[in-house]
Amino acid sequence: MTIPRTLATAATLATLGYISLLTLGNALRGSQVNAAIVDRGNVNIVYRPVEAEKLKPLRQDLQRSRLFETLAADLNKTISLPRNVNVEFLECGSADAYYDGRAIGICYELMQRYVDRFAPDSTRSEDAALHAGLFTLFHELGHVLIDQWDLPVTGREEDAVDEFAAIMLLEADQGEAALSGARQFAADAADWKALPFWDDHGLDMQRFYNVSCFVYGSDPKAWASLVGDDWLPQERAESCPADYRQKSNAWRTLLQPYLKQDLALSVSVSRPSAHTVLPQGQHQTRPTHAVGTHPKLKSSGR
Repeated sequence: MTIPRTLATAATLATLGYISLLTLGNALRGSQVNAAIVDRGNVNIVYRPVEAEKLKPLRQDLQRSRLFETLAADLNKTISLPRNVNVEFLECGSADAYYDGRAIGICYELMQRYVDRFAPDSTRSEDAALHAGLFTLFHELGHVLIDQWDLPVTGREEDAVDEFAAIMLLEADQGEAALSGARQFAADAADWKALPFWDDHGLDMQRFYNVSCFVYGSDPKAWASLVGDDWLPQERAESCPADYRQKSNAWRTLLQPYLKQDLALSVSVSRPSAHTVLPQGQHQTRPTHAVGTHPKLKSSGR
């Protein structure tokens, strides 16, 4: 199974979903950009050749979708960067994603893992894989911004860029994409034979609950069906709205000097489905989201 060829054109993308406008408010208007900020960089999408036969259709379908190119074009219109950064889809020999100080690398093997993991949910498996890819890209882009602009971060950087990825997707009305990223953490947790307490990332199930908390906290009414023992415990859910407000305000403050205009991102893949199976049987169904009620508003690894 690969990313569907129905994603081959921009016109088809438009029929699958809608273009979401991310407006962060007056605090982020381009007129307030510091004149000392020099914008010399762009985000560029690159698809490296592959040798593995299994990955060749995936590479072709990613290219045809133009999803990541559309997103990069929007980012280049709105966020200042001091130097270029390539987003390179490439064959790695393992499923991984990283930022090495020069480029973001997203391995074809990782995208194929996303497709394979979501395969049991035939209704939206390919869309969910693209959603997870968007979360991964924003996670690594968070590392880019911290590195290139030397942004101050309290706490672990990996936690901060998880927050950045979730916030960017939620503010673009793409909660489903944030949840797809969370579901990958749940699946990764099932793969560990021993917990990696030494790692600079949080434990995978912690990351799952943190992102799920952000989704619920961004709009408790729209995402009320997430709350329950099968997804987000009530005890945790109670603090999620305040957590989301605090973290989104922090990122707004950090980004304010570097925005050239109101941020508008075209990250549409599809409208959400009512039921989604979590990988590895972590949870059997995803609660239904009230569509249309959501408000607008140097690292390795995912």
